[in-house]
Amino acid sequence: MTCTIKPQKPVKHGSRLQDYEDRLERIHIVPSRQLKDKSNPMESLSEHQFQSRCRLSKDATIFVADLIKNQLVNPLRRGVQIPPILQLLVALRFYAGGSFQIEVGDLARLSQGTVSKLVKRVSGALAALGPHFMKYPDNNEAHLVRQRFYTYGGFPRVVGAIDCTHVPIRSVGGDNAEVFRDRHGNFSINVQAVCTSDLKITNVVARWYGSCHDNRIFENSTLFGQLGRGEVPGILVTDSGYSCTPYLMTPLTMPRTAAEQRYQSCQIKTRNPIERCFGTVKQRFNCLRYMRLKLSTTLSTIVACFVLHNIAIMYRDDLEFDNDDHEDDANSDIPNQGTSSGISARNRIISSHFS
Repeated sequence: MTCTIKPQKPVKHGSRLQDYEDRLERIHIVPSRQLKDKSNPMESLSEHQFQSRCRLSKDATIFVADLIKNQLVNPLRRGVQIPPILQLLVALRFYAGGSFQIEVGDLARLSQGTVSKLVKRVSGALAALGPHFMKYPDNNEAHLVRQRFYTYGGFPRVVGAIDCTHVPIRSVGGDNAEVFRDRHGNFSINVQAVCTSDLKITNVVARWYGSCHDNRIFENSTLFGQLGRGEVPGILVTDSGYSCTPYLMTPLTMPRTAAEQRYQSCQIKTRNPIERCFGTVKQRFNCLRYMRLKLSTTLSTIVACFVLHNIAIMYRDDLEFDNDDHEDDANSDIPNQGTSSGISARNRIISSHFS
């Protein structure tokens, strides 16, 4: 409210109380511009404003809140129970901004300790949804995935592009802290993911330290055994940081013939979606650029962000992101030749599809 006081006219001096009342009568209150109540962003913000802050549409946010609400309601110990939708909004603001928790708490009028507990709780609930929203294609779905990959890059029988990316973290401390230091000298988690041509994540492994090589992560994953036993269909494309196998096609070290050059060109283009996917996820959720959380919460938060990424694709929540922002920061500069069966399988693909 803005107060405007008119120039005072001479008045007769009487009692102090009467003089005070006379002064109040001469004060005219001029209404000022009313500020909007922004305590509820679902109502106060437009769709675009909401997405730019939370990285999900309002419909997608309500959908996610309904999925995890049972995991966010705890028996009251003291104080007031925070509604599940507010817990989710606080976590989304943290994921999107990547700022300090105390800053997120100031926006929601919560303490830093409360924000920390909410992020841990929401991240755990979202990570538990991973098997429901990140599924490797089965035999019925593989045909469509192969077709889309072939249309995109011209490489046959591909059901996924695989690679690793580093998520920087603060030092975990202790005797094993240095194993988290990657080749760039930073502490990080080396995260492996598989995606389709439309950037949908179908598999993620987020538990390995930064110094671990990409190929070791793959060889110790569940997907490696499933591919080797023929339990899941198709082949994957990746960079030279992996070993060439019958179900994992890597680029050639030195393509010589025209067929090998065509193979090389199509292989590079077909694996490009995973690089774009990492760039999109890190642009959407800036917390992945540097994690200040405890290690266990960091791992669940990484998976939670990939789950939300798939939900955003499902709801077509397309914000303008620079998809080429991802740096190929894994171990792709260390070439692996591959197994004899893998090299033979690669030569057969070159002779049958690129000659």
